[in-house]
Amino acid sequence: MTWILLNKRWTAIAILLLLVFIQTAITNHYVKMLKQADQQCLSQIQDIERKQVKALAEAQNQINKVSADYEQYKSEQRTKVEYVEREVQKIVERPVYKSACVDADGVQQINDLIKAGNTS
Repeated sequence: MTWILLNKRWTAIAILLLLVFIQTAITNHYVKMLKQADQQCLSQIQDIERKQVKALAEAQNQINKVSADYEQYKSEQRTKVEYVEREVQKIVERPVYKSACVDADGVQQINDLIKAGNTS
């Protein structure tokens, strides 16, 4: 071992090898720390993603509920509109206005009222 220390070339090589060994150990230590930090970051990101997916699902459920309520309300309104249209079509069965404003039944009622008014 002393002959290595006496030879300058071998001394430099030994020192360089020692430095490479120390540098490798330090690098391995930092790589382990970096991997651990990376795993922690990934787990935090996954937690955040899970929370976001859960919040998105809840928001989607609320949107679906509102949409279903709207569709139900819309179908009820459509039914009411159809009912009113049918009712109007059923009411208008015969023309009311021709050349005279009152039909035969109306004329008879007016005549009855006139007669009743004269007798009192």
